[in-house]
Amino acid sequence: MSYHNPYTPPPKSATFDDYTLVEIRRAAATGIYDIRGAGTKRKVPHFDDLLFLGASISRYPPEGYREKCDTSVVLGARHAKKPIVLKTPITIAGMSFGALSGNAKEALGRGATIAGTSTTTGDGGMTDEERGHSQTLVYQYLPSRYGMNPKDLRRADAIEIVVGQGAKPGGGGMLLGQKISDRVANMRNLPKGIDQRSACRHPDWTGPDDLEIKIMELR
Repeated sequence: MSYHNPYTPPPKSATFDDYTLVEIRRAAATGIYDIRGAGTKRKVPHFDDLLFLGASISRYPPEGYREKCDTSVVLGARHAKKPIVLKTPITIAGMSFGALSGNAKEALGRGATIAGTSTTTGDGGMTDEERGHSQTLVYQYLPSRYGMNPKDLRRADAIEIVVGQGAKPGGGGMLLGQKISDRVANMRNLPKGIDQRSACRHPDWTGPDDLEIKIMELR
């Protein structure tokens, strides 16, 4: 007498592992999904994963080793009145004040200055900690406009216009209410202790023509 198993296991996928499939089915059944960065649970890359080809960084020296090859890079060499010179092309991306503390912002500014590179404000505005300890500070102009004001735009060494969030495509960001202190709430002009969602697109432009106008406005 043969035994028939009434349970048929779900099909496998060539693209997603079992954990991802379980999460997809759970979200589909309950309508609840995790609000998180898409890359935060992945393996963090190491410096050993980077490959530097020196011959691609600079042209070959015409006279032996008399010409120096280094990693410095100049931003804004064509049009900027004050181009930014960095010792390395590796910079620190924007992380918001709120998600990070004032102490963390200061540490990033100190580290970037020592390394000869730039750090970026992220969402939520500019803090005195990062401005005071960053030799080169890039100000992010975000769709949410949280903490954005002309004074800080002028204090920045460069402005980075955020078109989209790679870690949260199409959904914007979320700052949990437990992180909304009095200072964060004041900088963002939003109530304390309430979850804050950052918009995923700018409210006042929808295409390249509008973006050009926005760049001229910021200048």
